[in-house]
Amino acid sequence: MLNFNHVNLTVSDVPGLTGFFERCFSFQVSERRGNGNFAVLNGSDGFILILMHGKDALHTSYPPLFHIGFVVHDEEEVNAAYERIKAAGYDPPPPGILKRGGEPTFGFYHSAPGGITVEVSTPAQR
Repeated sequence: MLNFNHVNLTVSDVPGLTGFFERCFSFQVSERRGNGNFAVLNGSDGFILILMHGKDALHTSYPPLFHIGFVVHDEEEVNAAYERIKAAGYDPPPPGILKRGGEPTFGFYHSAPGGITVEVSTPAQR
């Protein structure tokens, strides 16, 4: 059986995005190297997020719809994530109903450091 293990992202601000995931989503850093240009972060569920700023990368932009998504249990958890991000000094948009062609969700998208968009959502309560 295959298990999804990790994602390696090239970003423009490894230290900034590392701090964001530590403070806002409780990731733990297990490795840093390259003068702040490489970090391995471990999620509480065993997922590994690798952030790097490659010296040979011409840019670190992603397609417009690219994002990292966190699906949580309910709207209370969405609101809690929103408050954690705000308390950490960021300015996310307030959560709301997201209609994207399918069942509506409740959540928000936030432009995190390093050029990555993060989504936090849950199925909308009826």
